[in-house]
Amino acid sequence: MNITVLKTKIVKYIAGLALALSVTACASTQNASRNDLIQTSPQSIELTAPAYQVQQLSVTIPDELTVSEANMFLPIADIVWREDPMGNRKEQVQSILVNAIASGVSKVKNGRPVTMEVRLNKFHSLSEKARYTVGGRHNINFDYLLRDAETGIPVADVQNVNTVFKAYGGSKAFAAMARGETQKVRITQHIQNMMYLRMSGNTEI
Repeated sequence: MNITVLKTKIVKYIAGLALALSVTACASTQNASRNDLIQTSPQSIELTAPAYQVQQLSVTIPDELTVSEANMFLPIADIVWREDPMGNRKEQVQSILVNAIASGVSKVKNGRPVTMEVRLNKFHSLSEKARYTVGGRHNINFDYLLRDAETGIPVADVQNVNTVFKAYGGSKAFAAMARGETQKVRITQHIQNMMYLRMSGNTEI
């Protein structure tokens, strides 16, 4: 499925520090693919867990990922997302990833300047049927590659993020939404925290 290429520049200022974070959200497989990431061999691999300052971020949603609108407990597709109005689901989840990852990595104020290339593999939230009854799990999987911001040389191997966490259903879902904890909010916060820990050099994840 071909979708429009989105290009967005995001500049964030955190705690008085003017941290320019340019974000390019690219929904085409022409600029990045999983094979491209995996086949790239770093010339310099860090032996420890350093901190990284992400100065540019690209998020790719491959055309070949499938989308389902089936209202069943576990739709069979790569992308299942219903909380936004009916529309281009790839663009919607792309926006969520861009905002979540950018918010997380921009909190790291010190570290090696790098660029980050992200490729989505799976984005599963809840269908209406699951959301209004038993709930389930959010399941999001993506790869990322860090390159030195000046030389473009990879600083480490391709990393995979596979995060699975509780998705509320029934009365618990309605109570969470009343508190402002929508699926989008919870997913954004989860990925934001995870990517902050990774870029700040946390080795426990």
